[in-house]
Amino acid sequence: MRLNTAFAAVLALCSALFPLSAAAQAEREEERVTLTTEDGWNLGARYLSAAAGAPTVVLIHTQKSDLSEWDAWFKPLKRYGFGYLAMDLRGHGNSFVRPDGSTATWRAFAVDGQDNEYNKMLRDVEAALVYLSTHSVTPESTVLAGSVLGANLAIKAAAIHPEVGMVIAISPTFNVNGVLSVNPLRAYGRRPILLITGADRARQYTEFQILNSTAKIACGKENVSVIVEAKGFGPGLVNKYNVRRVLDWILNPRLPEIVEFSTAAAAGLAPGATEQAEAAPEGPGTMPDYDNE
Repeated sequence: MRLNTAFAAVLALCSALFPLSAAAQAEREEERVTLTTEDGWNLGARYLSAAAGAPTVVLIHTQKSDLSEWDAWFKPLKRYGFGYLAMDLRGHGNSFVRPDGSTATWRAFAVDGQDNEYNKMLRDVEAALVYLSTHSVTPESTVLAGSVLGANLAIKAAAIHPEVGMVIAISPTFNVNGVLSVNPLRAYGRRPILLITGADRARQYTEFQILNSTAKIACGKENVSVIVEAKGFGPGLVNKYNVRRVLDWILNPRLPEIVEFSTAAAAGLAPGATEQAEAAPEGPGTMPDYDNE
């Protein structure tokens, strides 16, 4: 089977994953940077350049949060040579100045509609891709990683930009404040994707099973990896104890080829337990909203 071009490029870049020497790590210092979106928002961000031949991970946080939720990722990413770009989405953290100079936070944003500020956050992700392109980081060597709202945005951005190498979606749901995931996942194409969830929230886990089945159909079973933990939702599912597992997946995104369950997964779950199912129709009023999760 021929590899997707973007996937092949990532494999070529990630020929090895091993800790860099202290001297090599010291040469790479994180920078505080500003990303400017197409519609004029200035976003606060933290950027670390990748070591030669390593990928860069764009970190997209949960709604009502900020880039600090990725604290457990920063040191491991640096230690193993990966680059990262973590931003405060518009209206979050330090990204509160509107294009007209006024200030606003997510509290003022509408949570419905296909053109609300949450859907416009796709431009925030695209601003990150543009910034990386000015620093000689190719889309093929870029990984989009998002949590809840960020997961839906990562899937949607990757569907629009098929040159992006791969996606890590933590607690993706059908609908977060109008940002939908099913149709973008259907359009994602045959690239690696890692889906991570907790099994203790019945409604979210049911949605996750449908998204997993949709991904298998749209992306090919060989491109879909899944980690299910017994408990958790959003950024807490990946912490300092298991983040290395995710970094290993970036290196070997097609291993294993079947659904992978954590050893901490809920009782009764077993590899292969999720069966293919028809995805629910995507549209207003048909999907629950996870803004308050």
